[in-house]
Amino acid sequence: LKGAISENASNPARCTELSAYFTHCNLQPSHLLLALRSAMGTAFKQKNFISSASFARRLLELPDMSSEKNADLRVKATKVLQKSEQMARNEHQLNYNESATFKIDCQKFLPIYAGSTSIKCSYCGSEYTDTSMNNKGCLTCGLSLVGVQTIGVVMTA
Repeated sequence: LKGAISENASNPARCTELSAYFTHCNLQPSHLLLALRSAMGTAFKQKNFISSASFARRLLELPDMSSEKNADLRVKATKVLQKSEQMARNEHQLNYNESATFKIDCQKFLPIYAGSTSIKCSYCGSEYTDTSMNNKGCLTCGLSLVGVQTIGVVMTA
């Protein structure tokens, strides 16, 4: 996702979307803190204050934020939350719903919401919405064909 963010540097809405999607990945708490900080900053700079407030709230709710080493970040997140709640609008329309459960399409970096059809890599579990990826190599691991179901790696002695 970070590579896609740099590729879309000239598109503020897309940068904000990608930063938002990254906060929904299954990350270690310290990495989630970094992702939320980045998304909060990106959304705030792009004048997406409603999104920025959401990221600031999620950031302030993290257990790691109570430690002394994150005091500066806690102050910054509080200020961003206050300013964002004061402005209370989004400059750009985003293809992002923070309350919905979704997975990320590993080709287009778009959300795949629960109930949508997708095909999976049987090795790494990467999901794709584009049916043209069926029987093609997985873009994430490069080890398996997408959409081909297998029983996994079988070792025999």
